[in-house]
Amino acid sequence: MKIVALSCTQKRLPSLTDALLEAAITGVVREVGDAEIQRIRLIDHRIAMCEGEDTCLDPEVGRCTLDDDFEQVVGLAEGAQAMLLAMPVYAGNVPAVLKIFQERLKSFMNASQRPFGNLLVGTIVHSRTMLTEPALGSLFPWYLRLKNKNVASACFTQNDHQDLTRTAAVDLCVAVGRQLGMTLDGSRSPANDRTALPLVQSPARPRCGDPAASSPEA
Repeated sequence: MKIVALSCTQKRLPSLTDALLEAAITGVVREVGDAEIQRIRLIDHRIAMCEGEDTCLDPEVGRCTLDDDFEQVVGLAEGAQAMLLAMPVYAGNVPAVLKIFQERLKSFMNASQRPFGNLLVGTIVHSRTMLTEPALGSLFPWYLRLKNKNVASACFTQNDHQDLTRTAAVDLCVAVGRQLGMTLDGSRSPANDRTALPLVQSPARPRCGDPAASSPEA
């Protein structure tokens, strides 16, 4: 089972984003024994800004005509069934390297199979001070357009912590990976092979206004 691990930091290694992403990878591998992890660091590839000419949307062209590493990155994700995405917050939003990549994926808008689409996703967002939740929310229109399903998210604010990798953030990233892995494993396991938990129902209670609900002294 192929899982893309997409690092959207704009820093070279080592980086906090990659450390948190590696923790999430540890979690997903724990649940999916045959996981094939395809790591992609967007900053390590030449991905130019979309020029907005929409030539790629012409059926006779059908692809982005810019000459860079974009198609190579798209090819790395081929056959993936899930994605772990980790990103820092820059200026209250997604990093520029991710925004550029999102816009370049527009070239597949008319394709029957869209790259980085139809995936189960686990998302990790971190920042120095605040705005992690709005940045996380800005990803969901992109996820919806690609028909992705986010199954777990974690947001971390550094504040006074000098090193988030020495906090519970690492354990929570592992939990994001495990949740993604369990969802993947559940999606490919036949329902009759899973253990059904017993249905526990509380006893019926009289409703307000029913004779049994009125006390004799009333």
